[in-house]
Amino acid sequence: MRKFEKRAIIYTSACHGLVHILELTYGAVLIGISQEFDVSLFALGALANIMGFAFGIMALPVGFLADRISERRLLMLCCLGMGVSSIAIGLSPSIQILRIALLVLGLSLGIYHPTGSAFIARVAANRGSAFGYIGIGGNIGLALGPILASAIASILGWRASYLVFAVPAVFLAAMFFFFARTEVPFTEQSTTEVSTGKTALRPFILPLALIFCASIMNGFIYRGTVTFLPLYLSERIQFSFLNLDNILAAGSFASIAFAFGIGGQFLGGYLSDQRRRESLAVITALATVPLLIAIGNGEGLALMIAAAAFAFFNFMGQPIYNSLLADYSPADWRGRLYGISYFCTFGLGSFSASILGYVAVKFGTSWIFFVAAGFGLITLLCTIFLWMRALKISGRSS
Repeated sequence: MRKFEKRAIIYTSACHGLVHILELTYGAVLIGISQEFDVSLFALGALANIMGFAFGIMALPVGFLADRISERRLLMLCCLGMGVSSIAIGLSPSIQILRIALLVLGLSLGIYHPTGSAFIARVAANRGSAFGYIGIGGNIGLALGPILASAIASILGWRASYLVFAVPAVFLAAMFFFFARTEVPFTEQSTTEVSTGKTALRPFILPLALIFCASIMNGFIYRGTVTFLPLYLSERIQFSFLNLDNILAAGSFASIAFAFGIGGQFLGGYLSDQRRRESLAVITALATVPLLIAIGNGEGLALMIAAAAFAFFNFMGQPIYNSLLADYSPADWRGRLYGISYFCTFGLGSFSASILGYVAVKFGTSWIFFVAAGFGLITLLCTIFLWMRALKISGRSS
């Protein structure tokens, strides 16, 4: 691996980790926000919806920009926006100001995924493994985010969590400013044709549609679980010897579960360079559905095992889907297509926070995961069709 490529992966992975730390901080300090502003789970879900939709909608314009200007500049802007908005959240005097600050944070977070994915797809020699490494960075953020945010909040209050995380955001912005100020040469490996215009997309419209549909359903699952899993685990798991307060317990249990996603990211990235990616996507979707049902029915140790296994297989799919999208996209459309994909995942998927918040109020928190399993069934169908199409095409060419 070239020195430049290694540094690019390290910086991009660190940025990915911070993105998810800040994204999950809201769920980890949900109890503190609820106590201070005296609002319902539905209202708190709606706030998460605002941040999540901004997170997703930003992917569309950024995807187009990533095909035209330096990814380094966009990543620098992402980090700077995270820092400023985190300070605004930490100083919010009312629920209205908090809503606006969360919106700005969501927009800043939304810069990362299409930009970082297009950057890695462009410079990495082993694309699957590289996506696995930046995925590991994201999962370290997912694992550390809840427990770090809840630990800070339990000592200094929920506002301090955002103020503390603003510091590494500004530091990373400076790192991207000084890193590789000249353009990166292309390392193009796509099996698709490199041509401009809409005609380049025609052979890939059906598989892209299936990937985008799966992305929406995965986004529903993702947003619902990262928003409500910390609270759910704190309700259903009781270890009296830990003597944790509610906020710290919620973050600690979620961090343990999300930590298993690190192994899933690594395995998914490794296998993406070794096996047919369409079949790997089917395997991850097939494993996710029963594990979500098990979470909805679980308590205590069984619940923790189900949550950890769910995190493993769910996040194993991320480098697989990222590599699939690169396989089915012309190089000069890649930033835009990643933008559309992350809009599907984080933008449209954000509505599950409100939907599942309503479900929790109406039927109980366990139903969050039963409904999420229904979303997983749709993902499974999309991946099966994608796999069958790939096998059919492979049979014709052999």
